[in-house]
Amino acid sequence: MFDQYNEGTGSEYARIFRLLSAAKEEAEKLQLRNLMHLTNMALLQVVIDWDGIDPDRELDVNLEKLLGSKAKIAMKDASENLILIDRH
Repeated sequence: MFDQYNEGTGSEYARIFRLLSAAKEEAEKLQLRNLMHLTNMALLQVVIDWDGIDPDRELDVNLEKLLGSKAKIAMKDASENLILIDRH
């Protein structure tokens, strides 16, 4: 009947943030500027959704600071589950 909106959990947002960050790093290495811009926009959107911010109403939100804090959270969560593989 009704489509139920399923709000993601913090760990889901953190996972998406990490995946997009990895894609952005690869785009930088390959000098794919358009892809870098797209991943930056996607990262901002993830942060906005993660915090439930309405950019039209909350004009005074410091997105750069919020992006940094969410990056710390996402990467902290990743370190607990991170396995490093040494390439030869």
